[in-house]
Amino acid sequence: MLYLLVFIYGLMIGSFSNVCIYRIPGGQSIIFPHSACPTCGKRLKPCHMVPVLSFLLLGGKCAYCKEKISAVYPIVELGTAVLYTFLLYKFGPGILFLKYSFLSSILIVICFIDMKNQIIPDEMIIAGLLAGIIFSSVDIQNLLRDYIPGALIGSGILLLIVILSKGGMGGGDVKLMAVIGIFLGWRKALLALFISFILGGIFAFVLLITRKKGMKDAVPFGPFLGAAAMVTVFYGQYIVPYYFK
Repeated sequence: MLYLLVFIYGLMIGSFSNVCIYRIPGGQSIIFPHSACPTCGKRLKPCHMVPVLSFLLLGGKCAYCKEKISAVYPIVELGTAVLYTFLLYKFGPGILFLKYSFLSSILIVICFIDMKNQIIPDEMIIAGLLAGIIFSSVDIQNLLRDYIPGALIGSGILLLIVILSKGGMGGGDVKLMAVIGIFLGWRKALLALFISFILGGIFAFVLLITRKKGMKDAVPFGPFLGAAAMVTVFYGQYIVPYYFK
């Protein structure tokens, strides 16, 4: 029953994340106005906004104008629910579940915005840093020797890369790494950064050999940081077991 409740809760949070993904880049309020079809502008009814289920029942189309609805909506909702469920399985009910579920939602919103708009909004960075400080303060003994250094070291490395590459990486990635660091601590932050370089390198290589991108084309790095952070949360202690002892 608890897993079912967390799954449903994840679907609801995923639905709210979709609002953030759609509205924040345009500077719109995430509270008002009421949700409406982006094509015809007609206000959606509650039955049109049931996570995943409404998308399936409507055939992926608007109930009014029949315009196609982006598959991003159910992907975000279902992805959030699945992540929450696995986090509950790994950490059980408690502070770690709350901490990492909040982080996962922050990362999902940032990653999808970055993929679509190639920006990482400061609003999400501020929310992530504040939440990270609050959650990390629970472990007050390690706040100054682990979590704050995690934010500074991880973001500092990326900042150095930005300076040396003369803009080859965005400032938003630097700030996102600070969020990841304040949540994970410096050891896990460094591992996440290393994994993100591997993931980004593989993806860039595939794009190059398939000629979908050139050497000078920009590729959002936020999604690789987000994916690497969650890989570290779930499997960090298995990847390098002695590193965390």
